[in-house]
Parts: sequence; structure tokens; C-alpha cells
Amino acid sequence: MNQTIDFATGVIFQGIFIGVVIAVLTVGYNKLIIGRFVKALIAAKANHPAFAKTFGELNIRGSIFIKFALRGVMLKKIVAELEGEEIRYYIPEDKLYRAGRMYGGKDVDVLMLASVLLVLFLFFGILLLYFPALWTGLSNIFRDTFGG
Repeated sequence: MNQTIDFATGVIFQGIFIGVVIAVLTVGYNKLIIGRFVKALIAAKANHPAFAKTFGELNIRGSIFIKFALRGVMLKKIVAELEGEEIRYYIPEDKLYRAGRMYGGKDVDVLMLASVLLVLFLFFGILLLYFPALWTGLSNIFRDTFGG
């Protein structure tokens, strides 16, 4: 039965670990790529169609990630497009607060993201190594205390 508990807890912890890693990568993507674009629009005061900016005017490469996100629902709720020779982007004034809340805040850099992932790998690695012994010890304590 201990092997079943060990296997089951291992699978559960691996699932939790994968979910946490995906969440960290998603936050990193939103802050590093999408956040940089939104912050550049806010800094350029592109809050009206008359002040819309292109990627070049924002000094941002029109990466495939930003273009992909602009097709999605979340970013389209905040950033508006103007069609023309070049596509120009702006954030309507009534969406500025939401844009700041979603993509503002502290900047995240690649080093910070890598550090968080490294700490997560270490934490879950140690957890997977020592949890079976901890589980066995706790079950022995409860069995001795409460009888079983």
C-alpha cells in the first residue's frame, strides 16, 4: 500500500508542479512580452485614435507573440487598432485603468523568471524525494496516537 501512496502522491505533486510552471510561464509571457507593448502604448500616451502608434514608433519589434496576442480576446479588450498603410495601436482612455492593472506593476525580467523556475524545480524535487518518508512518519504518529 505504501508504494501506491508513494506513486499517487508523486503523480499529484508532478501535476501540481506542471500547473505551477505553466502559471509562472504565463505570467512571464504577459509581463515580458505583452506588458512591454501595453506599457509602451501608455508611456507614449496613445490613448486616442489621433495618437495611435505603430510598432516602430514604440521602438518595439512586432513579434509574432504580440501579433498573436492581438488576435486574441484579452488584449483586444484593451488595445484598439487603426487600419491604414501600417497598423497603428492605441488604448482607449476608458481602458487605461484596466490596462495598467493587468499589465502594469513591477517589471519582470528573464533572470527573475529563470530564478523562480529554478527554485520551483528544487522545491518540488526535494518534496518528491522526502515526502514519502514524511508521509510514513506522520501516518505512524497518527496511528500510534489515535490507534488504528
